[in-house]
Amino acid sequence: DSDFLNVAQIQWWFTDLNGVLRQLTSELNKQSINASLEGTYEVRIFNSIGCQLGFDRVLLMRSMDSTRPIVEESYKVCPRYEIGPTINPGVFDGYEWYLENQLVSTSPIYKPTLPGNYSLIVTSAEGCTYSTAFMTEEECELRVSYPNAIQPGNPDKEFLIYTNFLVDELKVSIFNRWGELIFFCEQSDLITSESTCVWDGKYLGKSIPNGSYAIRIDLENLEKKITKIQNGFVLVIE
Repeated sequence: DSDFLNVAQIQWWFTDLNGVLRQLTSELNKQSINASLEGTYEVRIFNSIGCQLGFDRVLLMRSMDSTRPIVEESYKVCPRYEIGPTINPGVFDGYEWYLENQLVSTSPIYKPTLPGNYSLIVTSAEGCTYSTAFMTEEECELRVSYPNAIQPGNPDKEFLIYTNFLVDELKVSIFNRWGELIFFCEQSDLITSESTCVWDGKYLGKSIPNGSYAIRIDLENLEKKITKIQNGFVLVIE
């Protein structure tokens, strides 16, 4: 910092990590410069008759911190119920969350509830800034997926169920043609990318006959008290 009223010339000097000093002639008389090399930067200021009025130095080192913000490429959100993921990108000194270039939060943890393109800029303990981006898509319906046919004993054709991010609790009931319950499963704390309620196609330890079996699936979002019942069929083949 300087009172530039009495400054006639500004010189910038650079000393590299090998101790070689050179003047940055291309930066002559600039009040600020961009510094991108490791080493010591020095500024010297002179008056109109060549007397040095002052100087200052700063050592610039490359950051050794390898920590970067971690987010997924995309997330699902439901604006109608204000449901979205809770994103924790890691531990930093500062956070700036943007939705379409508009600052929406400076908190360490953020929960987006609107669809769009987001960016995050974090500041490390060393003062370095790093950025990343992600997008959110709207989905407001409780969804479940499962195979329409299984083959007992074949690991490639198992009965596996997957739910979307809105489903907190799941109940699966499978019935034979006489309405008898032959399989029941209840799960909570579901993870979207993981299967649940695996069924091996057996009842009381024995393989069931080939045929079509009715399925009832009860879905629930506990926070918003949203429920849904989905009925279907699964074909068992040998």
